[in-house]
Amino acid sequence: MTNKVRALGYLGLTTDDLQGWRELAGPLLGGQVAERGEDAIDVRLDRRDWRVRITESGTNDLQFAGWELADDRELDALVSDLVAAGHDFVDASEAHRSDRAVQRLVVGSDPDGNAVELFHSAAVSGSPFVSPRGASFETSPGVGHMVLFVSDLDRMLEFYCGLLGLKVTDVIHLSKETIYFLRCNERHHSLALVPGRENFTLQHIMLEVDSVDAVGAAFERCDVAEVAQTNLGRHSNDEMFSFYALAPGGYTVEYGAGGRLINEHEHRGASYTTTSWWGHRDLKPSR
Repeated sequence: MTNKVRALGYLGLTTDDLQGWRELAGPLLGGQVAERGEDAIDVRLDRRDWRVRITESGTNDLQFAGWELADDRELDALVSDLVAAGHDFVDASEAHRSDRAVQRLVVGSDPDGNAVELFHSAAVSGSPFVSPRGASFETSPGVGHMVLFVSDLDRMLEFYCGLLGLKVTDVIHLSKETIYFLRCNERHHSLALVPGRENFTLQHIMLEVDSVDAVGAAFERCDVAEVAQTNLGRHSNDEMFSFYALAPGGYTVEYGAGGRLINEHEHRGASYTTTSWWGHRDLKPSR
């Protein structure tokens, strides 16, 4: 099918500590931070105008997620499917579209009420990406991934798989829940769903760099700054070598390299009973 999403293109987050995010995103993790007025920052990870936007708020959570398509034809076909299934998706206002720096933007929500944005043709900056730490981010398959707590797993799977076209890569069975990992391209997952939503949605986001040395150096910086939430480790299902940094507000940012890429013609599903082969030991509590 060609009318389904191709990548998780951008993320919007809220925070009650914008200065904390400035320090985490730039000096510690190597993103290029740009101010957006007095109450928001954009984080560049590549040549695009922005990939992650953090807005000051009384909450610490996901604000919106931008799913990328190729063109109007794909976008119109997907919106037609969504509306036919009873979901309200409409073209954004000109101000909203311009704010996201995309050619076209359609907005709606998933069954849990999370803001879902569908777009194509993101703006590419005339200025090169310059990391304050020399980091090179793997953004060809999208900004990274996000892991969400959900209130109704079946409805969310039907929305993201049945309508947006993501596929279940594999699952991890833990003692209290089963986590579903969903892909929309070669990246092992762009979205994971965890049953048991309470008063917040976002569990973590992931940013991927191009080398284990970059991960190790970032871990050292975060450890010294006392924001490393876990030690280094290797995940079981996506094979990511990573650690988790504690973001302001209690959710985490996974920072990794070497994530597994999926060959559609050869992939077979699997079920795991552990999230990591080794490491990822908690150093600090998260929410």
